Amino acid sequence: MTTSNSLPDVQSQPFTRASVPLFAGIDQVRVRLLLPQVGESVGYLRLGAQVPDGKRGVHMSRLYREFLHEGIDIVPLDGSLPERVERTAHAQESHELTMAAGGEFLISREAPITASLGLHPFKLAVRANWNAGVLRWTTRLQGVALLGCPCSKALSQEAGFHNQRALLTMDVEGLAPHRVTDLLGAVDVAASSPVYPVLRREDEKEVIDAIARADRYRFVEDAASALWAELARLNFDGVSLHVRSLESIHAHDAVAWAGPVGESLGIPGAVC
Repeated sequence: MTTSNSLPDVQSQPFTRASVPLFAGIDQVRVRLLLPQVGESVGYLRLGAQVPDGKRGVHMSRLYREFLHEGIDIVPLDGSLPERVERTAHAQESHELTMAAGGEFLISREAPITASLGLHPFKLAVRANWNAGVLRWTTRLQGVALLGCPCSKALSQEAGFHNQRALLTMDVEGLAPHRVTDLLGAVDVAASSPVYPVLRREDEKEVIDAIARADRYRFVEDAASALWAELARLNFDGVSLHVRSLESIHAHDAVAWAGPVGESLGIPGAVC
């Protein structure tokens, strides 16, 4: 009978490489994620480890097995994650390990007048860096909202204004999926209006009227500034953010960002 002990361990072979820390791992692993109080989603996982000194490579199957318990787990985005990351790091005999997991989730949202109910999407990801026993976390959320153009309103006077959907992406320090309600609320505060899955005519009128009543016409710069202020009010640390307006009358997007990695948050699809 063939056993793992009788097979060659090629990754652990002695090896001489360039004098630079080298990382390797697995990416785009499909996993089931559970966000407490929201529900389950199919998402993606990335795991990487620093190649141990003097070894040829990383035991990639070990990354999978240690983190996912043979791949059958539903991974909860909660306080149990640190133990998973640390266990996986120790199994690799590595100085440093990184993890990112995220996906799209759905929450119910009512229209403002008729209370018509639908499912509203957002993306959430968590990232971990384990380095010599020190574990650091970042939480990323991307939400969608509406921006009513101040320039269009000023030019058109009473004729109306054009609006567009905007993607608001933020990184905050720490493992913060339990504060997803606060992060989603910050998206709505920063924009001209929330967006809704289902709107009837009276709902659409109320969305437009509410923007006018509150004078909430906003450029991407306005939304980025308001988002930064709201996250500070909510006591989030280590903030970076990016706002992308999917322009309705321009053949390009408008963008604004703030924080150390704000610009990189604007890469389309780069949630995890």
